[in-house]
Amino acid sequence: MSTRRSRYTVTLALLIFTLGASATQGAAAVPTQPSGSYSAALLYNLGNSYARDGKAGLAVLDYERARLLAPDDADLRANLRANLRYVRSTAGLPPSHGNWFERVTAIASANTFFWLGCAGLCLAGASTLAHRRYPRHRGALLAASGIGLSLMIIAMCNAATLWPAMNEAVVVTAEAPARVAPATMAESLMTLPTAQIVSVDAESADFLLVRTPAGRTGWVARADLARLIPRRRLRN
Repeated sequence: MSTRRSRYTVTLALLIFTLGASATQGAAAVPTQPSGSYSAALLYNLGNSYARDGKAGLAVLDYERARLLAPDDADLRANLRANLRYVRSTAGLPPSHGNWFERVTAIASANTFFWLGCAGLCLAGASTLAHRRYPRHRGALLAASGIGLSLMIIAMCNAATLWPAMNEAVVVTAEAPARVAPATMAESLMTLPTAQIVSVDAESADFLLVRTPAGRTGWVARADLARLIPRRRLRN
């Protein structure tokens, strides 16, 4: 095998390892548990308690967190779907329908997908490197590389599905005014209902710039919202 071909093989192997490492790290970067003291079952029960007390925002918050912690629990997922539909309807919100992409990637937990991505990374990289040493087994090694790349793609798809939750928040108060500027005296653009899920685009002191599913934006007081995945605020 020529030196040029050897360099090409090694370069390709390094590229696969680099891309795979980025993908699996991306999947691992998505926290699968809001707090070390929480569990999916506990959050589900807390959501039921809040729903009985008429606190739709807190109920939806805990239900969504439970769903993130145990996406592969079929029984829990079915109960969460029914409870979320009921709570959202009582709050005057339309039902939330998960798309096919979310349903496919919800067959296992984020940790499972992460380790699948790691396995795919190792398999694809090792097969590419072995291609130089064992040219007679080119077909089998190419097949192994394809399997490894497929596992890495699956891990990346799961990370892409979970990543939006990093910037999502739930309205937990009865009403949350969204203002034109991050100030209490600023003009109100709209009022967000309790249990509404919004995306957080920016932060400023005690306000968050949020975007509704309809695409409208406004500054909402931090106290009116709770992130699906809590973040620790740094203290000076």
